[in-house]
Amino acid sequence: MLDPQNFLPHDTIYQVYLAVAEATSPDFCAQVGQSVDLVQFLPLGDMLKEALTLGDFFTRFTQAVAKESNAVTQSLFVEGDHAYFSGKRNFRVSVFPGQIDAFLTSIWISLLHRVLDFRWDPSLIILRVSDPDAFPRQFHGVQAIKCGPQGFSIRFPSNWLSYRLLPEALENPPNLRILDRDLAAPQDFLAGLEGLIRVHLAEPGFGVDELARLCGFHRETLNNRLQPYGQTASQVIACVKQDTAENLLVKGGKSVGEIAQRLGYGDPTAFSRAFRKWTGMSPAAFKRSNRED
Repeated sequence: MLDPQNFLPHDTIYQVYLAVAEATSPDFCAQVGQSVDLVQFLPLGDMLKEALTLGDFFTRFTQAVAKESNAVTQSLFVEGDHAYFSGKRNFRVSVFPGQIDAFLTSIWISLLHRVLDFRWDPSLIILRVSDPDAFPRQFHGVQAIKCGPQGFSIRFPSNWLSYRLLPEALENPPNLRILDRDLAAPQDFLAGLEGLIRVHLAEPGFGVDELARLCGFHRETLNNRLQPYGQTASQVIACVKQDTAENLLVKGGKSVGEIAQRLGYGDPTAFSRAFRKWTGMSPAAFKRSNRED
């Protein structure tokens, strides 16, 4: 079915997907879609692999498929704060397309989930498909809404289109296994945020505003997302810095100057003041006390 030299009628393809679902489970096609390697599966995958952002990816894809077929129009439309990715059939269907739509939309929902990572918020997505029951009960936290059989649509925040697209978001690792927990949403927000902070700790002046920018949030939105954890963004940054500093002092064998540089401080004295504020001890005293322990 992926051979461009051969053509199968759409209704024949839809019937195959229906038969597969009947022989396995109602959500089987959606789960297969979640595991698709986009570079290998999609038209002109090598070109898509060169996309820099999510918006660049969708633009390249819609342009590529438009050259392959005019039976189904897939398009990206941006209106204010919302982006709409949709597929519209330009013919009247005679076989119900619920399973093929579940397969296709699961590809796109899973791509969004991979790119957003810990920033994932399924409440910001509106998914319209012809058969919502063709999805698992938990599919990255997204709830599907029923629409007609002529197409599907996915609405999501338009600022997601600017997020950088890493190669691993397109390619599946060779040992990929789809487990039930992979369909749940989302990854713990605080854990993901701490991981992002660690990557950028050495950058001078790294703080709440830069962290919010990297997450695609306003400063206030970032702090609101952290309210359930009882912390502010500045407190999370401080905790990550403290944890990193303590590990480097005890296990890393680094000098105070080296640690200060690793944490983005231009002056070791500024780091020492911050460390004393966190722990009530100087870095040297902390290191001595842990040696004695």
